[in-house]
Amino acid sequence: MKITGSLIQAYTIFSRQAWLMSRQMSANQNDSFLEIGRLINKTTFRHEKKKIYLAEFAAEIDFITLKNGCLFAAEIKKSSRTMASSIKQLKYYLYLFSKKGIKCKGVIKITKEKISMTIEFQEGDVVLIKEKIVNFAGAK
Repeated sequence: MKITGSLIQAYTIFSRQAWLMSRQMSANQNDSFLEIGRLINKTTFRHEKKKIYLAEFAAEIDFITLKNGCLFAAEIKKSSRTMASSIKQLKYYLYLFSKKGIKCKGVIKITKEKISMTIEFQEGDVVLIKEKIVNFAGAK
């Protein structure tokens, strides 16, 4: 089973949702909250190339940008309501980059609240991420 950033985020919020997602059982794609998310993605940060799929990582990052010589992986969120899980999702992406020797920071852009939060990957995060992966992979 491939572990993705979205699965890490879902597992942090509600493990059953992650279990369903891992088995390609997804929510109603016409759900109003999903539609709002698509609209936000379509109308914000138009100058950035969005939804970058990194096949080697099995990850889809909202966008990647270079600022002051530093590479940033960015996630766009509607609100800060699920900030803790969003941080874990982004740190998972940063972990994947670090495994390939790529120095990268993260940024979470919260459109509704006009907040931009920089996230840095710490060596201590490796243990937490591996623990999440093991817990999820072991979930029945």
